[in-house]
Amino acid sequence: MPFVYALLLIIPSFALWFFINYLQRTYVVPSVFRFASKTDLDIENMFQTAPSRDVQTFDGSDVELKNADFGTGSNEPVIIHPQIPTPVKNNSYRITSLDTFRGISIILMVFINLGGGHYWFFEHAPWNGITLADFILPWFCWVMGVSIAISLRSQLRSSTKRKYVFGRVVRRSIALLIMGLVLNSVNNNNLSTFRPLGVLQRLAFVYFIAATLETIFMKPQPYFTNTRLDVIRDIIESARQWTIVIILVAIHTIITFFLPVPGCPKGYLGPGGLYNSSSNVNCTGGAAGYIDRLVLGENHMYFGSPKPVYQSLPFDPEGILGTLTNTLLVYMGVHAGRIILCYQYTNERIKRWIAWTVVLGLVGGCLCNFSKENGLIPINKNLFSLSYAFITGSSAFLIFIILFLIIEHWRLWGGSPFNEIGQNSIMLYIGQHIFYNTLPWRWQPVNETSHTEYLVMDCWATIFWCAIALVMHKKNIFIVV
Repeated sequence: MPFVYALLLIIPSFALWFFINYLQRTYVVPSVFRFASKTDLDIENMFQTAPSRDVQTFDGSDVELKNADFGTGSNEPVIIHPQIPTPVKNNSYRITSLDTFRGISIILMVFINLGGGHYWFFEHAPWNGITLADFILPWFCWVMGVSIAISLRSQLRSSTKRKYVFGRVVRRSIALLIMGLVLNSVNNNNLSTFRPLGVLQRLAFVYFIAATLETIFMKPQPYFTNTRLDVIRDIIESARQWTIVIILVAIHTIITFFLPVPGCPKGYLGPGGLYNSSSNVNCTGGAAGYIDRLVLGENHMYFGSPKPVYQSLPFDPEGILGTLTNTLLVYMGVHAGRIILCYQYTNERIKRWIAWTVVLGLVGGCLCNFSKENGLIPINKNLFSLSYAFITGSSAFLIFIILFLIIEHWRLWGGSPFNEIGQNSIMLYIGQHIFYNTLPWRWQPVNETSHTEYLVMDCWATIFWCAIALVMHKKNIFIVV
């Protein structure tokens, strides 16, 4: 199955690249599309909307000097006329394709969290392997990485001090962490069995790491060398950040394969329990599971996959060790955003994004040997394995390429309704968790043996949440962290 997914990633990438070249050679579409950052557009709008006057105006004041004469000997008095500032509409620019990608991801996440009609292909893989459900969180993390790059560059270019930018990063990370803890307490507020980890907590940690690196090392302006190295200036500009991310991945790999786990072989990556004729019953997750059980305790961990299938020990899919490889995935998104900032033409961006798609897909496929079980590092969402990070990162690049071309370059689609829904993603995620089993979203099925009623119920609940998000967008109500 991973071999099939790798082909689904690599073949469309090459096909898309040849298709773009064909269109450019035949002049069906323009090869250049100027894409400015929010800061560029704000500056351009400022000059375009500034009124033309024959008087001297002092920036930041509410007075205007007319007929002022300095040092010419004129006895004419200086008349000062108070001026009421003219309101200027905020023409802030958003990357519509990014909001659309976020909207698609959150809709799929809501549908799958609701149950996905109880179909197996809408459920997470019990251990090794990958399903559609296993792509959703990585896509969301990748999109968050793109937003980090664009948002922080905009703040730094506006001369915001780095300490204030870091303060915002800390505040947002804490907010995500607190919201995650509160959500975990909705169905279990017993401190003896309370689960401290979760999706929002994982997002808080990886956001903090990636955003902190960018806050420290990101340059306010794009890096230019005026040499042949300009073709890789995105990599040169982020060399220090990538060095730290690679060190984190190396730490994850060393711990995974060399940490001694009592009663288990080194480098064990299986689910334990009944797996492989119960040869490693108490070794669920290897080093990752051992660290979580040691730090958190079994009573404070997630009781889900793989326990029902393999009757194994509790294992938390948002565990401590997986945060390191998840940071790598977020940083792939950061680099995709940096490519937008460093290169102003669509063909320059697409070439680099396709290169990342192909390389990540091939490396991920080689790590898992294009198979479910036999690779050096199997593709595994629970462990957030290195091959899993590469494969899902590759798929995120591919989807973003398609959306960027259709929405930003060719202007064939405005991204609606996913674009509007994606701007209130945190509301949808929190809302569907809090009101999971309440009317009018869900009810007790009449026929629990059929998928039909579950599918209708889950589709209805997803559509209802999307309608709420669209109404909020129409009324300019946005819940952001």
